[in-house]
Amino acid sequence: MGNITNIELHRLYEAAIAFRDLKPWTWMYASQVFIIHDDERDIDGFCSIMGMMGEHFSLSVYLGPSGYQSYRYLYDKASLAYMDHVFMKSEVKRNCLTVSFENSENMTDVDDEQAILLGYDFKGKNQFPRFRYHHPGVYSWYLTDGWQCRFLTKAIEQAIVVSKLCFQKVLKVPEIYDAKYYMRYHTDEGWKSKFVDASLYRKSVSTKKTIFQNDLLAYRLKKLPQLLVTLEAIQFYLPTPVVSENSKQPFYMLVTAFVDSEEGQLFFLDIQETAALYLTDTINEFGKQLLELKLRPCEIVAEDEDTYALLEDFCHQIDVKLTLNPHVLRAHEFAEYIFEELQTSANEPKAIESEEMTDEEKLVSFVEQITDTLQTQQALDDLSPSQQQHYKVITQTFVLAMYTIKDQIPNEWTSDAVKDICLHVLPEQLDLNLLLDAAAVLNHFISVLGEDEIIPKYRSLLLVINNCL
Repeated sequence: MGNITNIELHRLYEAAIAFRDLKPWTWMYASQVFIIHDDERDIDGFCSIMGMMGEHFSLSVYLGPSGYQSYRYLYDKASLAYMDHVFMKSEVKRNCLTVSFENSENMTDVDDEQAILLGYDFKGKNQFPRFRYHHPGVYSWYLTDGWQCRFLTKAIEQAIVVSKLCFQKVLKVPEIYDAKYYMRYHTDEGWKSKFVDASLYRKSVSTKKTIFQNDLLAYRLKKLPQLLVTLEAIQFYLPTPVVSENSKQPFYMLVTAFVDSEEGQLFFLDIQETAALYLTDTINEFGKQLLELKLRPCEIVAEDEDTYALLEDFCHQIDVKLTLNPHVLRAHEFAEYIFEELQTSANEPKAIESEEMTDEEKLVSFVEQITDTLQTQQALDDLSPSQQQHYKVITQTFVLAMYTIKDQIPNEWTSDAVKDICLHVLPEQLDLNLLLDAAAVLNHFISVLGEDEIIPKYRSLLLVINNCL
């Protein structure tokens, strides 16, 4: 424990430079894994060398059983990794130490100042060693602990040894799905090596189950009629890292979504707006929604082990079948839609307020995101300048009126509710210039949501708007 000394940092840089100059990624694959045991904390580091594709050059040291599981996640999801949100989750779940070799524009002021202080002046493509600690759900961060520095140094030095043995064909480094793994460990006599049973690590970690502790809600839900509805459940991370006002380290917000397997309509959505996850709250809110709708689904299909662990106890208590299947088509479609809409602005961490947003604020934000996206994509160009100018005000007024007066969110909008808002509310809340543009704006807005399957039967709502405005 403790801060990193300059001596420790210097040794880390020297090891990284030697590793970079060796270029072991020219003959080793990211799927090959070897273990470096740390006797200081009695922890195994699962090492993977990346760079064969010629784009990203790094060594990742996955820490302990949870790190090993995070390393396996992407390989277990290989058939789905082409989807951005799946690949993103595999990156955000990582629990590891890394050294990567970057261009100057990818280095921060902290990186530059650290290197200069130690007397290094890196120039050229992929020459700058960048050291990071990755913790699940949290934006990658600088090394802050002496142990992190010392263990990463050991791992790099031993990775050089392993790579040379592999190059000389003295050692065949196993791949992640092999039955044995190659381990290096330190004794009083120096570094030793052996092969260990890989199954010991594969069985070492099980995802912690979320316990549903609301007995009254469970009792009431179990009494509800069970309909022939199958929901697909998925968890993914939003692509833009955020930072709360009380913290310097950014994190990724976790989304939990339930989507109807037939219609593809969003049934329930939860966004965790803190780095600490409150998943019991997510399940409670989902249960309350089922109670409000007076139904129990016949089955919930969880996309991965994390989502299954979240729902296992809840489904058991309310007598709903729960299955595990990564190929949840509708849920993946929803996640990809959300991910693609937000990904254009996902480069830099964004600041958020620590206070949780109200439902009204979330709806306003929802409308703002849609409007901003449409403007970016020039999807409002067919509207008049006046209609473009008034677009956000009109849509926000309408969405808030539907929620505050009719208690309906977009996927619940009905023709009768829309008619009442158009005839009696909008004329009171919009001035004449805005009201003249309302029909065209709302036609466009509802068509966008309908075509993206956010609003079911949206064409009937368009008829109501055209007749009432």
